[in-house]
Amino acid sequence: MVLHRRDFLHLTPAAAVLSLISRVAHAETYPNRPIHLVVPFPAGPNDALARLAGQRLSQDLKQPVVVETRPGATGTIGAEAVVRAVPDGYTLLFTVDLPITMAPSLLKLNYDVEHDLIAIAAVVKGDNVLVVHPATGIRSMQELIAAAKAKPGVLTFSSAGHASPAHMCGEMIKRQAGIDMTHVPYTSAAAAMNAVLAGNVSMFCGPIGAALPHIKAGTVHALGVTGSEPSPLLPGIAPLVTVYPGLVISTWYGLFAPARTPAPLINTLRDEFKKIFADPELQPTLLALGLTPEWVTGPDLTQKIAGEIAKWRDFAAAANIHAD
Repeated sequence: MVLHRRDFLHLTPAAAVLSLISRVAHAETYPNRPIHLVVPFPAGPNDALARLAGQRLSQDLKQPVVVETRPGATGTIGAEAVVRAVPDGYTLLFTVDLPITMAPSLLKLNYDVEHDLIAIAAVVKGDNVLVVHPATGIRSMQELIAAAKAKPGVLTFSSAGHASPAHMCGEMIKRQAGIDMTHVPYTSAAAAMNAVLAGNVSMFCGPIGAALPHIKAGTVHALGVTGSEPSPLLPGIAPLVTVYPGLVISTWYGLFAPARTPAPLINTLRDEFKKIFADPELQPTLLALGLTPEWVTGPDLTQKIAGEIAKWRDFAAAANIHAD
């Protein structure tokens, strides 16, 4: 049978109606099979949060939630897997902001974060803290700056890898303070923290959750936090931004779906995650991970992402930082 153009044009509205009916029916029965929650980083806060959320989501929606770890390439391997998934609400991305905001600034990606993913919600945030080994004799930012200026390049700072948040933090301090320090990259935040504890490097600007036990034990000294305001986890430790404007590194964790995922499914997932992370029983667990609740959704989160991509792109260009 030959289908003429006029016949196709007559069929198009009907096809659109059928598609709409199919989507509505799908939303009304969602979910009716396991949901896959992709995590783009190995064991750590990202994985722990995903498993906590997945367990509760499974209980509420009466379907299994499978946490699927797909690490590598600054988290972009896992993100791309979700971008390429069918937009039916059964493959979702739960991630720290690194592959959403820093990666587009530093890497040539096979997808566009702002067009290929739907930002459903950010649920918690975590600030970094700058810590030094006691043997440095440094107890304040003023003393750090003085020591760095006295011996340029001698002080060292560790990170979880080239172009990671801790690397960016160290580079921001260098530029803001007009000093020279040497970057020593490691393979993870845990390894970077251990390097400071062993005295192999002078300092680390890493997650509060990783540093908090060592700060309490006195095996490292905290000089400042990287949030826009003091952290409730480290009362009395001033934000670095009070001395160096713009020196803010506040990571967040959020939920994403492939573009074109039906709006009713997005709304269901948003409401479920809001309920999960508002539960008072979850708060002690978040604190133990060095995290605090921060709910951002819809246009606000999309705008936040666009602003952070621009910030890191500009800084990476100015500091000549490129991912390996």
